[in-house]
Amino acid sequence: MTPAIKASARHWVFGTMIALAGVAINRVLATGLEDRAHAVLAAAGQLIALGGLFVILLGIRRRLRLANADAPPPVSS
Repeated sequence: MTPAIKASARHWVFGTMIALAGVAINRVLATGLEDRAHAVLAAAGQLIALGGLFVILLGIRRRLRLANADAPPPVSS
């Protein structure tokens, strides 16, 4: 496994775990609460889930940068 794929896999695993934690907060914990607490926990869960997706995005960006660093420069005509 190349270093770029290893780094990307780590980001995928941790990003997915963070996103699932956010969804669990939103769907499981927030449902049994009163209006105000439900709104706060639902918003927090959604932000955490988006943070997990952002971690995955960072891993993809890093993998693409490492892959493009190895590629030869484009030839201009």
